Amino acid sequence: MALRVAVATGNWSNPATWNGGVLPGPGDVVASNNFTVTIDQNINVDSLTNAATASVSAVPTMTSYTTPSGIVTVSAEDAIYPGWQAFGSGIWKAPNSASPPAWVAYEFTSPKVITSYIISGGLNTGAFPKDFTFEAWTGSSWTVLHTVVGNSNSSTYTGTFSNTTAYIKYRINVTAVFGQNYVNIDVFAMYATNDFTGTSTAGGGFILNSGVTTTLTSPTGGIVAGPTTCVTYSASTGTTTINGIVRGSLTTGSVYGINYSGAANLNINGAVTSGPTGNTNSFPIIKSGTGTLTIVGNVTAAVGTNAGTAIYNSGTGTINITGNVYATDNSGYGHGIQNIANCTINITGNVYGGNINAGSSLGVFNSQSVSTINIVGNVYSSTINQGLYTNFAGYLSIIGSLVASNGQAAVFSGNSSAINIFSGPFICSPYGFFPYQVVRMHLIPTTSSYIEFRDETTNGAVSPSAVAPATRLVSPATLVDNLAVSDVRFGTTYALGTLTGTLRMPSANQVTFGIPVDNTFGNAVLTAASVWDYLISNITVENSIGMRLKNVSTPQITGEQLEAFLRLD
Repeated sequence: MALRVAVATGNWSNPATWNGGVLPGPGDVVASNNFTVTIDQNINVDSLTNAATASVSAVPTMTSYTTPSGIVTVSAEDAIYPGWQAFGSGIWKAPNSASPPAWVAYEFTSPKVITSYIISGGLNTGAFPKDFTFEAWTGSSWTVLHTVVGNSNSSTYTGTFSNTTAYIKYRINVTAVFGQNYVNIDVFAMYATNDFTGTSTAGGGFILNSGVTTTLTSPTGGIVAGPTTCVTYSASTGTTTINGIVRGSLTTGSVYGINYSGAANLNINGAVTSGPTGNTNSFPIIKSGTGTLTIVGNVTAAVGTNAGTAIYNSGTGTINITGNVYATDNSGYGHGIQNIANCTINITGNVYGGNINAGSSLGVFNSQSVSTINIVGNVYSSTINQGLYTNFAGYLSIIGSLVASNGQAAVFSGNSSAINIFSGPFICSPYGFFPYQVVRMHLIPTTSSYIEFRDETTNGAVSPSAVAPATRLVSPATLVDNLAVSDVRFGTTYALGTLTGTLRMPSANQVTFGIPVDNTFGNAVLTAASVWDYLISNITVENSIGMRLKNVSTPQITGEQLEAFLRLD
């Protein structure tokens, strides 16, 4: 991973646009540096940002000991604060039982020349490194590249040293701290020579041309807005593709990850997520044109103070999302999608309301618009917010469950002109909060359509000590709680004609007299005469009763045979 910054306004494909005259490549973090860069070719980099970026760690943001790449090792660690978190979004703590010396190391996938590093503290300034060495692995032993004795800053330290050798593995080895008997570090960043420019300035941004493909490989970065919009896309024809994450602002202000206008199409293969910080006007995507926006990935108003809405739409073009849509679960305003235009929104995935700020953290918020919204998936409310809210005329179709929490319906649609078509099932909360609040509704009968209620055993209490049992109102067309076809008489159609019974029953004249059959009684009578008639009915089958009876000799015949025999003698 390396840092590339623009040094002039111009095309991406022009080497003169970049520091050192080298085009950014795979793994590079690219900063606009207050210039405007037009992306006029297919690109593959780590991330794009117009925030002030003077350095980028050669170590990726780790999410485990080995992901996304490289290997983290450690001399000792607390179970809650593992070593890999020194390179991620957490804290490494060498516990009391492993007081200094203690170390944490990172092994690259290929050797790198590291010339500077930064460490910062976490849980307690008294546990921050005071005496330590920065070391490299030679293949057989550790060699010291930088030594610090008596560090005076108990929260952060930046070390710079001379090094021209590429090593595959480096570590910080702590021999003393500021007073505690354990070590903690929450940031450990390492820099190669060209990763620490010190010259980057916030501002500027990138312009997307139509027809190019932008691939961003960062698992946490992608497109990251700074104090102004990071990427502008206003082409009138064609289609542009972004493979990777799109983020909102890291700072406050009316700034966007992508400002998407015009009639050209935009495909995003990756997550769209706001934050981690910003304000109510900081969006990963603001869309105002007539083009089609297609997203394959989750859309999330992320955690973080004032995280901001993930997608804000004021354009008439179609929005297609294959993935889940989440409102924020943290403090601040944050819808998954806010729409104020007459457009079509198609979502294949679930929609979730957020758990903060009533009325301000909705999965989908349709405001001031007549629109068409199609959802194939489930819609869930939180205890505070609906999953979907609209108070305007339009068309809403949800093929999936509507699931209420203890506090809100999953869907609110309050306009009498709106057309709401749902399939269900409709599932209330454990204490009876209903899954939808709509003025009018049409049902698409399916084999899973039912409405769930809670019975009266808790007398309507919001949260009694025991949850009331669920009771279902079942559509005749549903399979849930319905008779299985094997339990229904053969040939009988039911469930609005969608099912036919397969259970075969004998007719009454086939069952012995007086035996119950269905709602009648058997009337087949067995008599001695009928048995006799059956037995003698066939006199041609060998060894049958009829054949044997035919051949039985009577006393008269036997006497006549004996008499004839005697006369012959």
